[in-house]
Amino acid sequence: MKRYFKIIAAVAALCCFMCIGVCCIKPSNARVTMSFADDTDYGIYWFGEDNDDYVRSSAQMDKKYFDSSKPTLVFFHGWEPSKENSTNGLFEDFVTHKETISKTGTTDIRDYAKEFKKQGYNVAAMSWFAYAASLVNLFNYIWVSFDGGEALSVKFAMEFAITVGEDYDKEIKFVGHSYGSQLALATTYQLIELQSKKAFDNNNIIPTRLTLADPYFGATAFIGNWDKVQDEKISFTQEPIAKRAPSVLFADILDSVVKQKDIAADMYFGMSIASSSYYKYDGSDESFEKLSRNSVIVKCKGLDNRYGNLDIHNIVRDWTLLSIADNVGLTDQYNNVAPSGAATDGQIKNMRGKCYTQVYKGLDLSKDSMVLVDRFSEKF
Repeated sequence: MKRYFKIIAAVAALCCFMCIGVCCIKPSNARVTMSFADDTDYGIYWFGEDNDDYVRSSAQMDKKYFDSSKPTLVFFHGWEPSKENSTNGLFEDFVTHKETISKTGTTDIRDYAKEFKKQGYNVAAMSWFAYAASLVNLFNYIWVSFDGGEALSVKFAMEFAITVGEDYDKEIKFVGHSYGSQLALATTYQLIELQSKKAFDNNNIIPTRLTLADPYFGATAFIGNWDKVQDEKISFTQEPIAKRAPSVLFADILDSVVKQKDIAADMYFGMSIASSSYYKYDGSDESFEKLSRNSVIVKCKGLDNRYGNLDIHNIVRDWTLLSIADNVGLTDQYNNVAPSGAATDGQIKNMRGKCYTQVYKGLDLSKDSMVLVDRFSEKF
C-alpha cells in the first residue's frame, strides 16, 4: 500500500512540475509590441510639396504628408561619404544627385519628392544620413545591430508599420539605391517577421514592389570585423548569418520575402564593384539563380559605355528614379514590355528569371530600350 501511495505522489509531483514548466514558457505566438522614438536623427521623413518640405513620422501628420487614400513610395539612400549631398543632415537630398550632374552634364535637375507627390504618391525617405558615411559599419547597422539595440531595418520597419497603420489598403513601393537596397530588402523582411509575430495584421503594410538601383552587395573585406559579424544573428528574427557573404544573404532573403508575399522585384546593375562582380551568370552560381528566379535583372551597359563603369553608380540611381518620375515604359528587341521603374508589378513578375541590358549611351530615357539576353548562350 505504501508503495502504491508513493507512486501516486511521484506522479502528482511530476504533473505539478510539468504544469509549472508549461506556465513559465512564453507562448510562441505572443504579440510583439512595436514602438519608435521620434526624437532621433534617424527615422522616416514624409514630404509635403517638395524636398524641402518634410516632417518626421507621427500620428498627427497632416494629409499633406501622409494620406491613407494614396499609394506610397519610400526611398532608401545608400552609402554617402559626402555631407554635400544632404541639405539637412538627415537624409540624402531626394533630387538629382550631384555626381550625376557632374558626370553627365545634365541640366535637367529634378526634385523627385515634388514629382512623385504630383503623381499621387505619399513620398517618404529613410533617414540615416548621419551614419551612412561609415562604409565598414553599414552591413552591421542594417542587419545586426545599431546603437546597441535592434538593427536599423527593425527600427524602420516598426516606425513604418505604426505610421501607415492597420487600415491602409493602397500599394507600397520601396526604392533602394546602393546599400539602401540592402536596407529596403531588410526592412521588408523585418515587416514580414513583425506581421508573423502579430505586431500588426494588415497585409497592405508590406511593400508590393522592390525597385533597386545598383544594389551594393560589397566584399566582406569592406565589412568591419567580418570574422565576428559572419557568426552573428540577424536582428529580431535571430536567423543566423551563417558566414553568408552579402551577395548570398541578399539572394536568400529575397527568395524568402518573394515566397511569402509574392513581391515584385526589379534590379538595375551598374558599377561592377557594387553589384555585378559578385555573381556568375552561366548557371553555376546558386545564389544568382535564386536571385534571378525572384526578380528581373538589368545591366546598364549603355550608361557604362558612355560614362565608364566606375562613374555610373549614382547615374543608375537617377536613371531608375527618372523612369518612375516620367512613367517611362521600355521595350526590348522583340517589342515586348521590358523592365523600368514604371512597369507594373504584374509586368515585373512576368519578367522574373529574365536578364536584360540597357542600351542607350546617355541619360535620356526617351531614347532608351532594352535587349533581352539569353545568358546561357551569350555573355551577360
